[in-house]
Amino acid sequence: MIPDDKIAEVLQVAKISDFVSAHVEIKRRGRSMTGLCPFHAEKTPSFSINDDKGFFHCFGCGEGGNTFKFLMKIENLTFPEAVRKVAARYGIEIEDRYAPARSARDKLFEVNASAAHYFRRCLLETAPGERFRDYLVERGISEQVSERFGLGVAPPSGDGLARWFARERLDVGAGVKLGLLSKRGGRVFDRFRGRLMFPIKDTQGRITGFGGRALGDDGPKYLNSPESEVYKKSRALYGLFESREALKSSDAIFLVEGYVDVLALHDAGIGNAVATCGTALTSEQAMLLKRFAGQVVTLFDGDRAGSDAAARSFPVFIGVGLWPTGVFLPEGEDPDSYVRKLGEAKFREAVRQAVPLVDAYTRRVVENTSGGTGGAAKAGAELAGVLARVSDPFEYDLLVKKASLWTGLSEDMLRAHGRKDAPRRDRPSPAAPARGGAAGPEELLVSLMLSASGLAPRVADSGVVDHMEAHPWKSVAAAILERVESKRSVDAGELLESLNDADRARVAARLNDGVLDDPETREKILADCIKGIERAARRRHNLEIVTDMRQKEQLGHDVASEKTLKRWKPSGASNA
Repeated sequence: MIPDDKIAEVLQVAKISDFVSAHVEIKRRGRSMTGLCPFHAEKTPSFSINDDKGFFHCFGCGEGGNTFKFLMKIENLTFPEAVRKVAARYGIEIEDRYAPARSARDKLFEVNASAAHYFRRCLLETAPGERFRDYLVERGISEQVSERFGLGVAPPSGDGLARWFARERLDVGAGVKLGLLSKRGGRVFDRFRGRLMFPIKDTQGRITGFGGRALGDDGPKYLNSPESEVYKKSRALYGLFESREALKSSDAIFLVEGYVDVLALHDAGIGNAVATCGTALTSEQAMLLKRFAGQVVTLFDGDRAGSDAAARSFPVFIGVGLWPTGVFLPEGEDPDSYVRKLGEAKFREAVRQAVPLVDAYTRRVVENTSGGTGGAAKAGAELAGVLARVSDPFEYDLLVKKASLWTGLSEDMLRAHGRKDAPRRDRPSPAAPARGGAAGPEELLVSLMLSASGLAPRVADSGVVDHMEAHPWKSVAAAILERVESKRSVDAGELLESLNDADRARVAARLNDGVLDDPETREKILADCIKGIERAARRRHNLEIVTDMRQKEQLGHDVASEKTLKRWKPSGASNA
């Protein structure tokens, strides 16, 4: 367990924009920075980063927190992993005695890495690997690309990896969980046999799973790792980690269907190519693509299957705010053969002729219906369902025009049905800052304490926190006082997480606009907040007296006893 004082030390020196900028293109706006939120689809930046207070907040989806929270969410790290990553960035050492025992996830990653090392050795150093080395040469896969992607071979013996596990003293149970080994009747054997192995990595370069390709007719052509604690195929993109360098200088990413297609494109100098891992495109994969590129170019076979694949993917793309283009290859070609035939220059020229995927989608929807009035109605209903996912008004208008052109239905009809099926867009997001009505003194006091924790001793001396109502504001104010008293840092990002979306959005906006940074303004607000909270406490107190008197009156008791009147607090009283 990492001690609190060490966590506070790391957090104190952390500059949250250093970590956000690796995933989000951010621009400075006043005291804060903004960018497109990496956690939901949007066209207008609503993602705010505040280095001074060390927090991020999205006014669109409500996500927010400190540097650790950002890394945990975007890189799928545990809390200790996030702390250690930030500490390493600034040269802060966390002693080994503080290191927790390796988590179960860490062990799974280690097992995968060891298996990848074994497969790689089998490709390069064994007799069974010779057949696969020849295959790679035949397919034009260079040794450089083979090395960069860590290609390997699962030998046909059936127990080579199992024996490797025994030699390296690896956990057999972990191997079974990861789908590397199988266990039957007390016997352990390899699940992958006689296959070219493709390690699948996450965005940090950790191996999460494998794809295995058979060269003959023995079993299915491709065999992939099963779902596990570290491998979710719906979130995996093969080649994304290896594409990171190319994506630094390009805003486009190529999406293909096969592992070998990715290798061929990278070998041809097109280093920003990725593939889904044996699944149809998922919304999680589409969001991942959007995080790394603003433009997606999809490559499909030129046959019916390719057209169908293009049509299936479009609603997924549009659901996350991506409008991809598609390249439909000549019949009989795949990206691998096509790029090798044309070379990089001509291939890129062909890609420039890519057509909007919306055209392929609307055409396929119409073609798949029976024709006539019923067919047009069915196509219109399907298109209206896709229209309902489009929030951007310009994109909505474009899709309506395309759908009308292909179906023959009027634009008015499509607009009407698209709006009917869509979630209400005229309702503000619950995460949006509240409109109308001034913030109460308790909310303002918490905002002030988060902006300038040096005011905490004066707030404590006033005793005003005891007079706050039992809303979240009271608990947050008490937490700030407790941290200051114990000489711990006040982490605005962490404390904001305890608020609901609407409250958190308002406070984040207040901290970002810089109004509370002026000392004179702070003094005035502090005095007004203390007075306002005490006034409200007096009113609640006196209301309790009135209620008590009315109850006594109904029971026939003396309602104006000296003891009762002494409890009354006049409006001018200084104490609550």
